[in-house]
Amino acid sequence: MVLFGLVGIILIANRWKSAQINPKETTRIDKSEKPVFVGDELPQKEITRIEFLNSVFEKSKPSPLVSRVLTSKPGSFAKDSVEHALRWAEETENTALVALLQTDLSEQFGNRNETEIARSLIFAGASVMETPIVAAYLFQLGKKYIDIGLKKQPSNTQIMNALIVYQSEYLKAPMQFLGTLRKALATDSSNIETHFIHLNLLKKSQQWPKALKKCEKLISLQPENSRWLFEMSDIFGEIGDSVNAKVYLNLAVKTQKTNQ
Repeated sequence: MVLFGLVGIILIANRWKSAQINPKETTRIDKSEKPVFVGDELPQKEITRIEFLNSVFEKSKPSPLVSRVLTSKPGSFAKDSVEHALRWAEETENTALVALLQTDLSEQFGNRNETEIARSLIFAGASVMETPIVAAYLFQLGKKYIDIGLKKQPSNTQIMNALIVYQSEYLKAPMQFLGTLRKALATDSSNIETHFIHLNLLKKSQQWPKALKKCEKLISLQPENSRWLFEMSDIFGEIGDSVNAKVYLNLAVKTQKTNQ
């Protein structure tokens, strides 16, 4: 599987802490070390669309048309108006509004794809954790689509990956997310995205030896991808092994040039 949206994962990666996976037996979770979560709790009460928009608009001032599209009842405007609002959100790099408007368009004018909607909302929510009301709304809305998607496709790894993020970032529920991680790896032990998510969990909790083994797993799955060699170099740097850090940095640069 090609990395889905590397940017989305990078944005949320260093907010996580996790337990570990034995890379030689990727369907088994080692629970000897409990995940630890840090940071402020997000609101658990239901957030309304208006509360979400009021929070978004504190930092962003859209045009009158865009404001009307966003604050009116979904379905009140023609498709081109909603698309205009989406373009504005994309141009202003407003991740939260992009996710919401993509959901509106899919719901109102296209075939609903629960997998894409769930992932868009969940990863957007994880990227705006500094704005709790905005993040909570996106997580809550995304979870509705996760539930719908998993009911139709219980073994959908893409949705399970989004569920891992929801459980770790929003619920702060380590036992739940460990269970989902185990199920995702049991379903597809070669899923690049799942392994990448877990790598970042290991890095956040500073489980460097296990993170190195996870990099080895990713390199074995994608030997042509220089990113995993760069990750390996960075981890060796974190543990003070400058020799191996330089070795893997040189390998990463060489691999990157070869594959350009």
